[in-house]
Amino acid sequence: MPTMALEKRYCKWFWDESLGGDFDTWGTSTYFIELTLVGNDLCATRQIEVYENGNVLFYDEDHLADNYGMLCDKPLDNKDLQEFGITKAEFEQIWNTKTPMNR
Repeated sequence: MPTMALEKRYCKWFWDESLGGDFDTWGTSTYFIELTLVGNDLCATRQIEVYENGNVLFYDEDHLADNYGMLCDKPLDNKDLQEFGITKAEFEQIWNTKTPMNR
């Protein structure tokens, strides 16, 4: 039986505030998220967080959460992608070249 390929989309945005608390010294961050279309919702399937101080975090179905944070659990919509959309190639380049500290 053929399987249906799930539509994936990608976005990136800069977060101009630090995390605060114990992680305040990490500085600002850039988020890269792979989203899969589930019904009418875009749900995060992979996430990369790159911090100003060089720290990198990865989240996916095999690593949903840890003491630093978690995979985005809120659906996004197409208007988020209009402003923050990136290509799969840009996402994969970061995923394949950064080394996460939480793995």
